[in-house]
Amino acid sequence: MADGDLRQRVVDFLERQRFAAVSFLVAFLPEHVRARPRVEAWVSKPAAVLSGAVEIVAAAGLFIAGVISYVSGFARGPGWEFLASRPTTTIHDWMGVGALGFWSYLLTPQGMFLVYCLGEGIVRTFEVLLTGRMLGVAVIAVPWRLAEHLQARSARARLALRLGPARPDEVVRPEQSRSGMLEIYTVEDKRWSERQVLELGEEFWMLAGTRLVPRGAHHAWRHCFEPLEAREVIRGTIVRYEPTAPAAVSATPDAPARG
Repeated sequence: MADGDLRQRVVDFLERQRFAAVSFLVAFLPEHVRARPRVEAWVSKPAAVLSGAVEIVAAAGLFIAGVISYVSGFARGPGWEFLASRPTTTIHDWMGVGALGFWSYLLTPQGMFLVYCLGEGIVRTFEVLLTGRMLGVAVIAVPWRLAEHLQARSARARLALRLGPARPDEVVRPEQSRSGMLEIYTVEDKRWSERQVLELGEEFWMLAGTRLVPRGAHHAWRHCFEPLEAREVIRGTIVRYEPTAPAAVSATPDAPARG
C-alpha cells in the first residue's frame, strides 16, 4: 500500500471520528438551533439515536445509584426507628421500609428529575426511529430559550433608547437628499419587504435599502427608495404611504451609523 493511500485513509478515518463526535454533541442542542445553516451540516440521525440512548443509560444509572444511597440512609434513620419500635419484625416490615424509602426518593427533586430524563431519553430515541424528528434536551433547551429571550429584550431596550421618543415620519425628496433617492425617516421599523413598492402621491417608488442612522439627537430608520418608470411592470403588493410630516423637509447630514 502506498504511503499516500495510507495517509488518506488515516485522514478520512479521523474526519469520520470528528464528524461523529461533533454530531453527537449537536444532537443535544434545541431543535431551532440545529436548524441553523452552520449547525445543520453536523446533524445526524444515528448520533441523535445514540444521544437518546446515552441519556437513558445515564439517567437510569444515576437513578439506581441515588435509590441505593437514599434507601440505605433511610433504613439507618427513620426506617430503623420504625423497626426498633415494633415488638417483632417480619420480612414484610423490612420490605415495607425499603418500599417507603424508594417512594420517598422518587418524590425528591433529584428523583423526579432523573425519572423525567429517563422518559425524555426514551421519547427522543423512538421519535428519531419512528418519525425522523430529532428532539433536543430540555435541560439545555430551556436555559437556551431563556437566554435568547433575555438577549432579545435587552436588544429591544437598547434600540428603543437609540431611537428616542415617538415623532412623525420625515420625507426627504430626491432633490434634497444626499443619496439622490427618496428618503423616509421613521422611528417605527416599517418591516417592508426587500422590494417593497410605495405609492406616494401619484408616484411609485421601490425600496432600495433600510438602515438605522443618526438623525438629530437620536437615531431613525432610513428607508431609501428609487423611482419606478411609468411603463415599468409592478410586481408584488403596493403600499400607499401617507406621511405624517410635511411632504418635504430640509435634509440633515447623516453621521456614520454606530454599531
